[in-house]
Amino acid sequence: MSRAPLKRSVINTVIGCLAFMALLLGLLVHRVLSPVAMSNQQLSDNGLFVYDVPRRISEFELTDQYGEPFTQEWLKGKWSLLFFGYTYCPDICPITMATIRQFEEILKGTEAEGQTQVAMISVDPERDTPEKLRAYVEFFDDDYIGATDEFIKVFTLARQLNIAFGYQPVGDDGSYLVNHSGEIVLINPNGHFHGMFKIPHDPEKMARTFRSVLSTWH
Repeated sequence: MSRAPLKRSVINTVIGCLAFMALLLGLLVHRVLSPVAMSNQQLSDNGLFVYDVPRRISEFELTDQYGEPFTQEWLKGKWSLLFFGYTYCPDICPITMATIRQFEEILKGTEAEGQTQVAMISVDPERDTPEKLRAYVEFFDDDYIGATDEFIKVFTLARQLNIAFGYQPVGDDGSYLVNHSGEIVLINPNGHFHGMFKIPHDPEKMARTFRSVLSTWH
């Protein structure tokens, strides 16, 4: 057997191996980048509770950081993440807002990029002026919305979304903290209460479960 056919055989074998490896790599990348459909129980096990039937939300009107109305209309057309917190919060609020920012970064380059919008609803309308809210939320992202209003309006919306909060005095000078639920509410593009990301929040799991929900959304 001459060397030429042997050389061609070796080259063909190498090319075949490389093509096979490229195919495997492509399948692996596709599996990593493609969303995996999960059952509601699997979603819950990974930190996202969803309702079998999303709940309608009664009309509401708050005021955003620009002094403009923040209503149910803002919730329509995109998936919305709502977090109820306040700017004086010492720990959970900045951590949660940073986690949401990480979650959105993870979604970049996937089919879910640009599908979400974020709003923090202040449960401390006494101290959280529009100016304070604007500085706070825009520290995390210029597109984030901060909204609040008189107590009863915030309380009514929070109750619809299964969010609880209450005030705790911490000194004789009238200072106080606000104890509040740490869940992140998920609203679907129809403006309905779809579910919530449970605490503790993991941005990687949030991205994985959200992409799963997105893949089965009609």
